[in-house]
Order: sequence, then C-alpha cells, then structure tokens
Amino acid sequence: MMKPLAFIFTLTLICFAAGCDPQSGMTKKGLEKYNPSPTPEIKKQVEEPIDPADVINVETAESGPTLVVNRERGKEPLNCGKYNRVTVNGDGYTVEIKGSCKQLMINGDRNKINGGAFAEIVFNGEENEVKYYKYANGKRPIITQNAGANIIEKSAPPEPKK
Repeated sequence: MMKPLAFIFTLTLICFAAGCDPQSGMTKKGLEKYNPSPTPEIKKQVEEPIDPADVINVETAESGPTLVVNRERGKEPLNCGKYNRVTVNGDGYTVEIKGSCKQLMINGDRNKINGGAFAEIVFNGEENEVKYYKYANGKRPIITQNAGANIIEKSAPPEPKK
C-alpha cells in the first residue's frame, strides 16, 4: 500500500512542478533587459578627401615655445614657425596666425582667429570663430568644445598683399 501511495504522491509532485512557471513576473521583466534588441544600423559619415594642395608638412618632433595673447594685438600676425602652441586669453580679440600650430587654445568669448594650420583646437569659451587655410600633415584638426556655439571652418587663404 505504501508503494502506490508514494507513486501517486511523486506523480502529483512532478505534475505540479511541470505546470508551474518557475519565473515570477518580476523575474521575467528583469530578464527582458538582457534579451537582445534590434540595434540601429551604423552609418559611416563620408568625409570629403583632403586636397593635397591644402596640406602643409610640418616637423612635429620639436615644438617651439607657447605663444600667448593676453591683449589686443596690432596688425602683426603671430608666427607659428616651430609648431608652437598658441593660447588666446581674453574676449573679443582678432588674431592672425601664420604657419602651422600644434594647438590653438581659446580661453574667452567672441574671438576671431585666422590661421594657417592647426593640429588641435580647444575652445574654453563661446561665440569664437576660427578659420584655417591648410591641414597640418594632411590631417583634420582635433576639435575640443568645452563650451558651445563656436564656429570652425576651412577657408581659402587670404590674398597676398601687394
């Protein structure tokens, strides 16, 4: 009599266990975030190739001293002849830069910078405008915007003065 009773009890237990959902509603919801979801297709942004005529080859092994602008300059341009770093500290300055600079850092607002080539441009201000004419060693400048609303553009070099 004990064997049939044990058999019925075991069979009932197996049916009960098979009929129950082992995951509660909370567990199911928790696992949903681990289920794969469709990922968006990655679209590569195609950049316009750099024209070889717009490339300046620069010796990057040695840098010159840092050039600092702390006040309004006259018409005389800064000369980045030795792959210098340039720092502009102030608001509303207009600065002309010749040559290729390792880095241009602007700490201020509403500055207008025209230069030859920059490997890196760092903005620590707003409403600044930087125009460059060439690419240092054929690479686009690395741009760091620590503040917003700044304009960076590649433009044609100025006409030589006669």
